[in-house]
Amino acid sequence: MPRRNSGPRLWLRPGEVAKDGGTERLAQWHVKDDGNVRKPVGCFARDVRGLKGAAKAEAVAYNEAEEAKAHQALAAYITAKHTPSVQKGRGAGEILVVDVLLMWGERVVQKRVEDLRAEDAKAGIVHAKAPIYEGRAGRCMARLLQLGEWWQGKTLADVDGDSCDAYVAWRCRQAWKSARPEETGNQARTVSPQGARRELEDMRAAINWHRGRGYCREIVEVALPAKGKRKEHHLERPEAARLLLGMWRKRAVMTVRKDSPTRAGEVVLSKKRPHRHLTRFTLLGIYTGTRAGAIATAAFEPIPGRSWLDIETGMFHRLAVGQAATNKRQPPVRIPDRLLAHIRRWKRLGVSKDYVVEFNGQPVEQVNKGFGVALADAGLMGTPHMLRHTTATWLLQRGVKSWDAANYLGMSEKILLEVYGHWAADYQAGIAGGRKKRSLPPPELHDAFSIHYHRDKDLRIAAANRDARLARLGLPLRSLATVAKAKAA
Repeated sequence: MPRRNSGPRLWLRPGEVAKDGGTERLAQWHVKDDGNVRKPVGCFARDVRGLKGAAKAEAVAYNEAEEAKAHQALAAYITAKHTPSVQKGRGAGEILVVDVLLMWGERVVQKRVEDLRAEDAKAGIVHAKAPIYEGRAGRCMARLLQLGEWWQGKTLADVDGDSCDAYVAWRCRQAWKSARPEETGNQARTVSPQGARRELEDMRAAINWHRGRGYCREIVEVALPAKGKRKEHHLERPEAARLLLGMWRKRAVMTVRKDSPTRAGEVVLSKKRPHRHLTRFTLLGIYTGTRAGAIATAAFEPIPGRSWLDIETGMFHRLAVGQAATNKRQPPVRIPDRLLAHIRRWKRLGVSKDYVVEFNGQPVEQVNKGFGVALADAGLMGTPHMLRHTTATWLLQRGVKSWDAANYLGMSEKILLEVYGHWAADYQAGIAGGRKKRSLPPPELHDAFSIHYHRDKDLRIAAANRDARLARLGLPLRSLATVAKAKAA
């Protein structure tokens, strides 16, 4: 039985170790194809085993950037190997799905990267490592290659509900690309239906773009799996305070070197504070309700492909420079005065030099892992997106007008009320007891985060929490007055 044609793919050739234990040759990415084709693409990978702290973070960032370049090289190889037909007005049965994916990847995804590179060169911007927009394009091309593996040989006429369901079932049996069960000893996690949905969304965008250019005369619908259940996790004020305090106090753990005469191999706390950049990320997320990607890329100057903050006027331009507006609204937002004072201080003291969220002097691309560790340390669960849920919930709990809150968050009023409406201050307030009287009028946006506006209410909540905690522990409530009376007696 003949072997199955695997098609073009990436292969990481293992590195070699010298006799003295040093690295003789780094692992290198190759493009492998049928017909004994093995072509190096000039991208390498460092061995991260045994590295810790900043050295490991630097090596991981290097490997991710090199892998993204390798995926781009693979896409270029596939494009050069096969050029899709540009004949217009053809039927769905005459057009291969792989051709559509290749055309969209080359003319939309890669062209956007080239445009941003040209803007960087024109502005004289030199990146110390691969810019973020290249990493995003690399991940998108990786999803297209994953799609092409299953849809190879199929035409647009084969795209229907049954074939899309079969693709989802096939993907959900595969392990994550980053899974290393042989190293970790843990069972590899498989791709979720939501991960397969994200890949099919790229395929739908490619097919719609292809038809919009007139290459296909028929409408092809891509059936997506159902969306996952909406996550409405948000932080209460005590939880947010506990999370921020844990991030600020977190200290890195290190092992004493083997050549130490007395403490060799001892695990101790170092002076490094690995989570302090997360405090800036969290504060910006809670105060503005901005999506995690826009916070992580926020710079102090307008840079192509990045959002930016104007600390002079106090405006946060959430839509990245050079990007077109999408359905995910990202309107500019005015930074609350309390947060703006912090940001100006970070800039003045050099804590944040070029970007609001920096780690070891470099901008971050995402904070999913570190944020997850910080949540676990605080006894909480969630993702960075929960900060957006927190802002929306707090605004409605404090009685902010729904129209103001929706525009502040960058979402439609319909979505705000559907997802968060039950948190509104007057939600069902008129049922069985009449409308509850407010001691204060509904706050404007500039009052929503003011500690003075909600001081009395916050003090009442704090006192109630204190009484409940003492009652749970079986301790009496003691104050200066009760202590004085006890001494007098």
